[in-house]
Amino acid sequence: MCLHCIASGEAARTLTGVADFPCMFTDATDVPPGVPFAVVEEVTQRTPGFDSWQQPSWLYHCGDGAAFLGAAGYEELRTHPDALTMIRDDLHRLGWPADQADQMLRRMDRTGEPTAYLFRCLHCGVHLARWDIG
Repeated sequence: MCLHCIASGEAARTLTGVADFPCMFTDATDVPPGVPFAVVEEVTQRTPGFDSWQQPSWLYHCGDGAAFLGAAGYEELRTHPDALTMIRDDLHRLGWPADQADQMLRRMDRTGEPTAYLFRCLHCGVHLARWDIG
């Protein structure tokens, strides 16, 4: 699949309903209010996707789709405390005690599991992350 076909939307039009292609990101989940439909359409129809253990989820910030930087483990996340805080806060919302959340963060591996997916806001530069485990 060529990037031109993804960027033009031709890949999404051609492959809709055919199969699950990790090179395309087709689901819009957890889109915050205020993100214009045109942004969601760009992310879901004209943006290369990524493989994940569970359902991949794109991140948004400042009313726009964030830039996907790639898979990240604890070593990569340490240089982005805003992303670490985002994952830690998510684990706390799910009821994880602080010590277990910190253990989980330290176990994160860019090429294994648990892992994180790192994003950067195109407008303010804040780093965002979503965690994943198989």
